[in-house]
Amino acid sequence: MGAASRAIALDVRYPAAMESQRLASRRPAMPSGRAAAIPSGRVARQQQSILPSAILGLKLAAAILAGATITLLLWPRAGSPVAPRSVESDRFAATFGALRQETTVYRRAGDASQRSGRLGEAAALDTELERDAPSNFPRRVQTIKITPPQRLAALPSVALPSVEKPLPDRPLATPGINPLAGKQLRYLIGTDSSGSGRDDEVTEVSYNAGPVKRGISIAYCNLFDERNTRQYGPYLHSSDTAKQYNEGQIDPRGPGWEKNLREQYERRKRQGFEYIELDNPDAYTAKDVIGAIDLAASYGLKVIAKNPGLVPGATAYVAHPNVYGIIVEKGAGGAADMDALRRKAGKPNLPVWFVAFGGGRGWAGSVASSAKQYRHMGVTYSSSGEYGNALDVLQPSS
Repeated sequence: MGAASRAIALDVRYPAAMESQRLASRRPAMPSGRAAAIPSGRVARQQQSILPSAILGLKLAAAILAGATITLLLWPRAGSPVAPRSVESDRFAATFGALRQETTVYRRAGDASQRSGRLGEAAALDTELERDAPSNFPRRVQTIKITPPQRLAALPSVALPSVEKPLPDRPLATPGINPLAGKQLRYLIGTDSSGSGRDDEVTEVSYNAGPVKRGISIAYCNLFDERNTRQYGPYLHSSDTAKQYNEGQIDPRGPGWEKNLREQYERRKRQGFEYIELDNPDAYTAKDVIGAIDLAASYGLKVIAKNPGLVPGATAYVAHPNVYGIIVEKGAGGAADMDALRRKAGKPNLPVWFVAFGGGRGWAGSVASSAKQYRHMGVTYSSSGEYGNALDVLQPSS
């Protein structure tokens, strides 16, 4: 503070001295003797004119020295403590604070080329920042966040095939094998008392009866008007069997034909049957019978062919994919005939059952003797009226 005051004082005196010097120069020259008489005063005035210049030089030197000293104090040196924070450093810190917290995330752990490319760019950026920023400026730290690889998508679940449990009263059917093959038939269409059935047998019940509890059941169905209700007309009158049993022979060209079949199919389906027999097909053409079989298939009912040897076009009848067996009465063919028919229809192992009652006992024995040489053929005889019971004459061989 003292140096500054002195400098100011010198500045005030400096103009006065300069003014005195200018006045002296304007004065007339004194004689030489006079000048010699006052040498000391002139010397004093010359010294006063040099003094302001010296003081100005000293002030400049002092200012340069002070500036250099301040610069040395503020300029950071290696190993020196951290420089005091300033407004400018705070401003830089606020600007680049986000860079210090920046994190690069690589979503794919295996993408090495992409990772190396990004790291190269980050290194180049760091080099540029370090080149321009002061040595005490906080450097951006490059961080890498490693994420675990994404889990593989769950594989689609594979539905395992379900195994249908067999019903208590029927065995489990093996694909490609007729479940009726090798089993004896109990043909009981003449009685409503069919019993409980057996697991190793097939039982056919009457028009009014329901399925038996054990084994496989076949429901009796009729292409005729079973009770001759006259509700399924128009009717034909060409069948002796229809006259004998007082049943209506329905005209397959009329609306009553399909109505009769649908009513029976719906009832049998509700009762739980899987197999049905269509009786009296010999009164119609194979085309009419096959149409009835197709309609049964639409209800999920499988058909047992009745006396196919008497139907014109028997091969097409038996070859129908919805036919699963053959029932033959006396006068409708023998063992050799049926074996030839099923082979011609492409079903050599189709089950065939021969049934007889009343005076058909001898015929049943004769057929049994012939059927022994064929597979899947059985013979029964009813001693209690027309199919009131079923006695074994020949068990089917498998």
